[in-house]
Amino acid sequence: MGDSSRKDTNQPDTAATTEAFKLLSDETRLELLEALWKGDDPTDSAPMRFVDLREQVTVNDPGQIHYHLDKLTAHFVRHSEEGYELRESGKRIVRMLLSGIALEHPEIEPVEIDVSCPYCGGQTLCSYRDGWRYLECTDCDVRCVPSFPPGVISMSEFPPSGVRNRTPNEIGHADWIWAAHRRASVIDGVCPECAGDMPITSIYICDDHQPDWEEYQFCEHCESIFWILVTHVCEQCEYRWSMPISNYLTREPAVVAFYYDYGIDFDFSAPEQFALLLDVEKELLSEDPLRIRMTVHLEDEELNLTYDDQLDVISTERG
Repeated sequence: MGDSSRKDTNQPDTAATTEAFKLLSDETRLELLEALWKGDDPTDSAPMRFVDLREQVTVNDPGQIHYHLDKLTAHFVRHSEEGYELRESGKRIVRMLLSGIALEHPEIEPVEIDVSCPYCGGQTLCSYRDGWRYLECTDCDVRCVPSFPPGVISMSEFPPSGVRNRTPNEIGHADWIWAAHRRASVIDGVCPECAGDMPITSIYICDDHQPDWEEYQFCEHCESIFWILVTHVCEQCEYRWSMPISNYLTREPAVVAFYYDYGIDFDFSAPEQFALLLDVEKELLSEDPLRIRMTVHLEDEELNLTYDDQLDVISTERG
């Protein structure tokens, strides 16, 4: 018989979350967090003394400062005899504020960058608005999904801090690296937002897949240009990520080695490598148990990988 009093650690504590939001709604507390962040010296781990902290905030009343610090010590600040310092949770809050998420709304008008469209090889434009980086083609009206406007190759979440002091080419490069690492974390089952478990929740295979590859238009049946889509959902924060199954090849050493033998440094951190995945053949070997084979072709050689329902490789054949 199970212990009914045992807490479900897979679910966030709603009361604690509500309390944390309330704590961060006060301007003085945010000011204290920022002051502790600025006072943190990487070369000196000593906590910040109260007298030094007091000089960094606009509140003059020591009693009020102590009151707000006491509130923060429950979640975001650590207090000892030596003074005050940020917990890791407090550092994450300040990092979020510094990144500009939900606070800044920079915009960059579409501008040409040194990246070719992976579908048609045409010129691409980079733009940024509402916290998203857009990559669009000037030569084709590619439309991978209905939510993408015609010509938009990709849309990706990218924090406002990532566009500061960068040229459009540098923004595009940083965004591809940022997305590649987050995608790898998802594939490995760890949420890139909260580090919770992020298992595969569905593998969708379109029964009648008919995209228009001549015009690079999505299939009307599944509303995607890709035949097989894999979805992960975080069990804690419910962050959701869907991607084509060919992305899983980027995490396979055999695939990396196969491309390396042909002089290609394959790590999916460049848009040119996305085009390589468009040429990968996919075959549904069986539905129960689920078996999917993907085949990579290079010159006169091929690499076959068979995946199971958890997208683990169960066989590899090169010939």
